[in-house]
Amino acid sequence: MSRRLRVGMFCGCSAGCSEQAPIPQRAIERADIPHCADGFCGRQSSYRRSAVLTIGIGHDERTISRAGRLGVNRVELEADLLGELLAVDGRPHWPLLGRVLRNGPESDWVPGQLLACNIDHQVRRGEIIDVDARRVLAVPAGMEADSALQMPLRWPLLHAALCGGLRLQAGESLLVHQGDGELGLSAIRLAVSLDCSVMAVCADRAGIARALAAGAAETARYGDDWPTLLREHGAVDAVLDFSGGACLQASLPCAKRGARLGALDLCGARPPIAMAWPAFWQRQASLASLDWSPMRQWHIAEIAREAFMRIHDGEFNSGKD
Repeated sequence: MSRRLRVGMFCGCSAGCSEQAPIPQRAIERADIPHCADGFCGRQSSYRRSAVLTIGIGHDERTISRAGRLGVNRVELEADLLGELLAVDGRPHWPLLGRVLRNGPESDWVPGQLLACNIDHQVRRGEIIDVDARRVLAVPAGMEADSALQMPLRWPLLHAALCGGLRLQAGESLLVHQGDGELGLSAIRLAVSLDCSVMAVCADRAGIARALAAGAAETARYGDDWPTLLREHGAVDAVLDFSGGACLQASLPCAKRGARLGALDLCGARPPIAMAWPAFWQRQASLASLDWSPMRQWHIAEIAREAFMRIHDGEFNSGKD
């Protein structure tokens, strides 16, 4: 058994920078408040005193990192489940599910509540960490762990796609492809919360049932003549495709004049999308590549979190199982 105790000052930057960025000793002595120690975000740091205690040897070693005083917009979590490493904006991200232990002065999460977030370093189950309370999502009761791990990146992406890329407004209509998948169902819920009417194309009858339960007004199956069936219910203002644009050409008959067509994963590495360009130009349609950058568009995550809380109000895990 070994014990190593290290006490120091670490960056408490609310922009979610590195947890282990040491503040220079001279800044502490002079009581300066410099920018984030990472030198990236340019935000003001809120210092906090941290203690790192390592207990055990080798594989049994466990590290407990606990802040004596949490920053203003921080929340302390006990790690419950860590997802696989993701590379986003060229930086490592680990999806994490954790239980709330305590809050900073301006954080009001319920102790024991299950939250989902992304962190920039790997941790072990049971490790105590603190994260930006404005960049976490409460996990709705009944949501599977795999889906919950994806939410911190997926939900801001959907919000950026619908509200930014497709500029969806209240009273408009949206056609969602793969409407029975997790992304499609989340897009349907978000569009309905924006007071939009949603049509969804699904794989089978079970998928149609899920899409209708999420709020879709009209549905069709890919095995049927879905462009004709959905066109009978009126044309749509926007089309959302999760398959890299593969369904956009077939969606043209369902689109209004001036419709906005958008797809995820439109990048140079994929083959060019097939499109009936004469019909596309005749409808005066527009095409958007939908994406979201956690580094350059971090503010979208805060806006998306508020929408997520409104949609799932009353469905959250409020304590330990």
